[in-house]
Amino acid sequence: MIHTVLVVEDEQDLRDMLRDALELNGYSVITASDGQDALNKIASIHELCLVILDLLMPVMDGWDCFQKIRERAEFASVPVVIHTSAAARAPVGATRVLQKPTRFDKLLSVVKEYCG
Repeated sequence: MIHTVLVVEDEQDLRDMLRDALELNGYSVITASDGQDALNKIASIHELCLVILDLLMPVMDGWDCFQKIRERAEFASVPVVIHTSAAARAPVGATRVLQKPTRFDKLLSVVKEYCG
């Protein structure tokens, strides 16, 4: 079974690096550049095992995106890891909070925990 990770990050270089590194480790990755882009894509993702969500983004920030994901019954139980430079402001109920910059081995261990 292929597990899919949704990476929501507005910084394109970081988004691409996370996608490439996770794909090299056997994960299917969908990327989104902001919260609205993530919400537009999430319904079409099969076997979604984890959302990695930045907070500080244009269009729709991570706080609003997190709330909207949690409001949808089919995604309410999907783990959401907040990956941000504003870790102290992470929304209540986040599965895990990782302070940027995060070492990739730490991020990968979290992904493995939720995506097998």
